[in-house]
Amino acid sequence: MLNLQAIFRRKAEDFPVWDCVIEKIVELPEAEYKYFKTAPLRDMPFIFENTDLMHRDGNGVCHCLLVLGEESSDGVLVESEGYNYARYSSFMPGAREFLTARLNQLAEQLVQEATQSTSNGTWAICFDEIQDRYHVPVSTNNGIGKMLLNILAARPELAEVEAMENSFDMVFCQDYCPNLDEKERLSPEMQMNL
Repeated sequence: MLNLQAIFRRKAEDFPVWDCVIEKIVELPEAEYKYFKTAPLRDMPFIFENTDLMHRDGNGVCHCLLVLGEESSDGVLVESEGYNYARYSSFMPGAREFLTARLNQLAEQLVQEATQSTSNGTWAICFDEIQDRYHVPVSTNNGIGKMLLNILAARPELAEVEAMENSFDMVFCQDYCPNLDEKERLSPEMQMNL
């Protein structure tokens, strides 16, 4: 089935959209998420804690939160404009799938670049570089970093990945590193022992 939830407007003359940047993902317990969706104009602690992240910049881009439920695929974009409630909000069907697909694409790009570039099987990429090059705000506490870390950790190319304060540090399986220095290669026996 192709079931989903959507917001319909009667006799809509247009569909105004805003350019948005998700600055942080807030994942709520399912009951709290359902409550939030039925009462978005009530003050919410998670909005109060993140008011500094939400605004419209000089180019009209909306910097917002993406609020998810632990068991939901949909989400709600929130720009509070400094208030403690969802002053501006947009229901986003399939938000979790959208986010997962985008972060999988980013992980693919990061892994491809790193495996092609590393000469010793390790690679580090700073969160600022990810922001500058791929326009994805990543940090250890914005939810996006955690999701991306989990996606990277599941990649077969990676033997180990760790989120540091400002970067991801990665160690790759040598079979995926075509430009590995010969002196860095481990013998098959050593690989088995590791």
